[in-house]
Amino acid sequence: MRNQSEPLSHSIGTTHKKAGYCGRERLGTLLDSYGILVIILVLGVVFAATAPRFLLPQNIANILKQISVVAIMAIGMFMVILLGGIDLSVGSSALLSAVVTMYLINHNYAPETVAIPIGLLAAAAVGFINGFMVESAGISPIIVTLGTMIAVRGLAQTILWIDNSWLWVKDPALLFLAQKNFGFLPVLVVLMVFLYALFMVILNQTRFGRYLYAIGGNQRATYLCGIPVVRFKTLAYTLSGLMAGVGGLVLVARLSAVSPAVGNNIQFDVITAVVLGGASLSGGEGRIEKTLLGALIAGMIINYLTIKGIPGPYQSAVNGMIILGAVILDKLSKARS
Repeated sequence: MRNQSEPLSHSIGTTHKKAGYCGRERLGTLLDSYGILVIILVLGVVFAATAPRFLLPQNIANILKQISVVAIMAIGMFMVILLGGIDLSVGSSALLSAVVTMYLINHNYAPETVAIPIGLLAAAAVGFINGFMVESAGISPIIVTLGTMIAVRGLAQTILWIDNSWLWVKDPALLFLAQKNFGFLPVLVVLMVFLYALFMVILNQTRFGRYLYAIGGNQRATYLCGIPVVRFKTLAYTLSGLMAGVGGLVLVARLSAVSPAVGNNIQFDVITAVVLGGASLSGGEGRIEKTLLGALIAGMIINYLTIKGIPGPYQSAVNGMIILGAVILDKLSKARS
């Protein structure tokens, strides 16, 4: 009930302010939830209007295939960024996974059922080393992953030099992964969707996922609650390496060959996808499904620029501006909060 000493005009003005605040709050919530879908819709309309080939079914399938590698690797990167970290070594881990796998298969050292897991374990081992050095030794993740990025790429290229810096992909399983369709969808896209569905369950429905969000939000408080912070952060880095290994196998399956340039600078595309998906670089915030949508936005933009005949260096410049824009928006959003 209104205080009798309070002027009626003041009461009405206060009510209007509260209503306006609630309206802005609801609008902000809607934008946080569906803003990325609106961006995809707007880009689709603009790109289709200025480049009619953009919406052709074969081009849509091509976009999905093109983003599959980055999107798969972005799953692991998302978990690391969720913790407030970064992993610059994913491109080198991808190359190492591909080199180890193809070397074992092509030289008949192991069948595909053994070689593929060994290649993935090699990439996961890089992630484990990253996590161990960051958490146990207390070294900056940028320094650690920059070092492993250089060292692991050098190791993988050394193995490649044994075969004159080139390995052909002859494994039927990997060729099937790259060339076949499951219904109207490429098998690569089906694999990508399956992995995202799997990690959506892991991050949203399991203790591991809840702990990652808690650690990213307030690591000290989580530690004081008795949660083994070092163990879970090291596991997140290990999974980042594993997903990079999966992405590396998918990439060389598409290329049908392993060269020293595989995965070079792909970490920046992966980070772009995660940041565009709304994950906070300071940790604790983000949704894994939006990371997939972030990869889709980046893929749509690059595909459109390619259709319009924009050279590669300009595309890289656009990619860099996208990252800067997304970081600035993240900072402005936090300041508003």
